[in-house]
Amino acid sequence: MKFGARILKTGIAISLALFIAQLCHSPSPSLAGISAVFAIQPSIYRSYLTILERAQGNVIGAIIAIIFGLYIGHGFVLVGVAAIICVALLIHLKLENTIALAVVTLVIIMESPGTNFLEIALIRFGTIILGLLAAFIVNLIFIPPKYEVTLFQLIYSTNTEIMKWIKLNLRHAADFPLLKKDMEWMQREINQTRNLYQLYQEERTFLKRNAVSKGRKIAVYRQMILCSQKAYELLKILHRYENDYLQLPLEKQEIIRQQVDYLTDKHEQLLLAYIDKVAINVDYVEDHIAQDPKELMDLFLHEMKQLDDEGIDEYHLMRIIASTFAYQETVDYLEKLIHSFKIRHKDENQIDISVTDVN
Repeated sequence: MKFGARILKTGIAISLALFIAQLCHSPSPSLAGISAVFAIQPSIYRSYLTILERAQGNVIGAIIAIIFGLYIGHGFVLVGVAAIICVALLIHLKLENTIALAVVTLVIIMESPGTNFLEIALIRFGTIILGLLAAFIVNLIFIPPKYEVTLFQLIYSTNTEIMKWIKLNLRHAADFPLLKKDMEWMQREINQTRNLYQLYQEERTFLKRNAVSKGRKIAVYRQMILCSQKAYELLKILHRYENDYLQLPLEKQEIIRQQVDYLTDKHEQLLLAYIDKVAINVDYVEDHIAQDPKELMDLFLHEMKQLDDEGIDEYHLMRIIASTFAYQETVDYLEKLIHSFKIRHKDENQIDISVTDVN
C-alpha cells in the first residue's frame, strides 16, 4: 500500500476540523470532519477552487433545506423531493462536483425539526463550512506539494526506459513479450506525467518576478512531455515495422541507427542540462541546430530510390523515417527552450532536482 501525503493530509484535516468545531462548541462537530474529507485536493489552487465550489453548493443545499423545513415540511418524501431539486439546480449551474456534499448538507439540515429549526440549521451549515476551511488550511500549510520535482523525475525515468528499448530494438536485442508489456507501462507513465504537469501548471507564484520564469518552465515541461510521446511513438513504429527495417542493407540500417542514437543521446543530455548535471554553453545561438532536417531528408529520399528492386515496403520505411523526424523536431525545439531558459533566467535557472531519487 502506498502511503502518500494526501492520505496524511486527510487525517490532519479531519482532526483539525473536529478540534475547531469543538472549540466553537458546535453541537455536531462530526459534520466538520465529514466536510473536510470532501475538500482535500492535491494542490493549493485546486483546494481554493474546491472551497469556492463547495461553498456555493452548500449554500444552495442549505437554502433549499431551510425553505422546505420552514414552509413545506420534514417528511422523508419531502427530503427526497428537496434533494432532487437541489441536484437539478446544481447541474443547471454546472456545479456537479458539489452535489455530494450539498445533498449531505440538505439532509442534515432537514433532519433537525423543532421550534429552533432555523438556528440549528444555520449552526449545522456553519459547522460544514468550518470543515471546508480546515481542509483548505491543511492544504495551504502542511506538506506543500513539490510537483516540479516529481514531474521531472517521472519524465526522466520514463524517457530512460523508452530510450533503452529504442536502442535495443535497433540492435535486434529486444525481448518482444517484455517490450510489449513495457510499452503499456510507458504509455501509462506518459499519461501520469500529463496529470502531474496539469497540477504543476495550476500552482500559483506569489511574486510577480517569478511569473515569467514559471511560464517558461511550463513551456519546457510541456515540450519534455511531447518529446516523451514522440519517442514512444518512434519505438512503436520501430517495433511494428522491425522486419522491414531488418530487410534494409546493413549500411542503410546504420544510417537510421546513427540518427536515432544521436537523437536519444541528445534528448538525455538536454534533460540533464536542464537540472545542471551537464554543462551548457550560454553563448549558444538558438537558431543553429547541429543537424539540418532538410539535408537528412534528402539523404533518406536518395536511399529510398535505390530500394525499388529490393522488395522492401517503402510505405513502412517512410513511417519509420517520418517518426524519426517528428522526434527530431520536438527534441530540437526542446533544445531551444532549455537554452533560452538558461540564458534569460540565470537567477532562477538553478533547478535543484536529483535523478538518483527516481523510482
